[in-house]
Amino acid sequence: MKKKLFKKAAAAVMAGCMVLSLAACGGNSAAPAQTETNTKPSAESAAEPAAETENTASAEKTKITFWAPFSGGDGDIMTSLVDEFNAQSETTEVEFMIIKSEEYYTKLLAAMTSDSAPTVAINHITRIKEYVVDDLLEPLDELGAASGVDWADFTERLQQASQVDGAFYCMPLDTHLLLMHFNADEFEKMGLLEADGTVKVPAGEEAFFEYFNRIKEESGKMPLSGTSMNGLPMYVWYTLLTQFGGDVCDAEGKTATLDSDANRKALEIMMKMVDSEIWPKNQKNGAELFTGNIAVATINGDWAIPTFTGTEGLNFVSMAFPQLGTTESVYADSHTLVVPKNANTTDVQKTSAMEFMKWLTDNTGKWAQSGHIPSKVSVMESEEFKSLPFRENYAESANYAKFYPQVCGVAGLTEMTYRELATMIAGEQDVDTTMNNMQTQFQEILDSYNK
Repeated sequence: MKKKLFKKAAAAVMAGCMVLSLAACGGNSAAPAQTETNTKPSAESAAEPAAETENTASAEKTKITFWAPFSGGDGDIMTSLVDEFNAQSETTEVEFMIIKSEEYYTKLLAAMTSDSAPTVAINHITRIKEYVVDDLLEPLDELGAASGVDWADFTERLQQASQVDGAFYCMPLDTHLLLMHFNADEFEKMGLLEADGTVKVPAGEEAFFEYFNRIKEESGKMPLSGTSMNGLPMYVWYTLLTQFGGDVCDAEGKTATLDSDANRKALEIMMKMVDSEIWPKNQKNGAELFTGNIAVATINGDWAIPTFTGTEGLNFVSMAFPQLGTTESVYADSHTLVVPKNANTTDVQKTSAMEFMKWLTDNTGKWAQSGHIPSKVSVMESEEFKSLPFRENYAESANYAKFYPQVCGVAGLTEMTYRELATMIAGEQDVDTTMNNMQTQFQEILDSYNK
């Protein structure tokens, strides 16, 4: 039964915003929210061989469709992977469609509720619970077993987050998470670049502020950049909240827990960073401040690495986000592959879907060029992944990456958090007001799902 659809439809408006926050789907990887519509069935290029014999062989394959919100560099990488699969598979041909990220979940939901959904779709791992509750996704345990999927090869964190009530409903493609990136030339001038080319920010709140106050004095430049609105403040906030042992709600998704000491601490640290001008406010594009050498370091996700790599004259190093609290933790999400329920999808197509999904997750070494960490341990340990620059500096973060809990209401939480944190950072409300607003509003969101 596809229930709560009106609620889902309303949430879908916010879902676009969530896609923006979840990043890694955008054309400008350093400002991941903004993408362009770029719908292109990638299979076209693989389906254009001039030889008649190849066309004949292709026609005998089972055709499936695949939707994703990747329209930047990550879209090019995924297109290449789909083309490679189509060339290799003797049984399945995938037609790939990229949908503008801010419209993606709205269109996907509409397709799901009208039996016109794609055979395979990208879905962020933090949204799986809501789609399962609304009976929109096929369970994958039996399909995966028939296709030889080894769930144990996925990282432990992803295995846990992929399940709802003990059943798998998605196949993770990656872990994408928050990092810090440093201008290596500037840090070398200050004597803060390690012999191996890395930067080591000391652990602990006091040491963190001493370190960046020194950078502010010695560099004469902005110590840290980071866009002051939308996703970035939320990534920083959730990282700090969980580093101090907090979370957004209880395990059942019924009671908000944002009136906690951990939340107060996270918000206070954020404002201390802003007020001390370690992370100055009113930044419209933190990535540009970094690539323009106005800031010597920046807070951004792993998805920013391709943009920074392509910036002429920028010598940088990417590192795991430093630990200020008592627990290792960093904000993360995951692109996963799902099979939407669709009365028109045949069993043969479901089998082909699993063949494609398994192949993709087995071959995410190339996907890691987008900056993301592969979902499977075997791929993380491969030379293909290890040979990519900086990955060894932050790959370990996947083992303590923190996703939002698998509860209904994450899209609403994201929208609310954007608004409250941006208002606080701009100096328009204090920590107490922000914390109270977050607790009240998120409880209302949870209540709307638990009536």
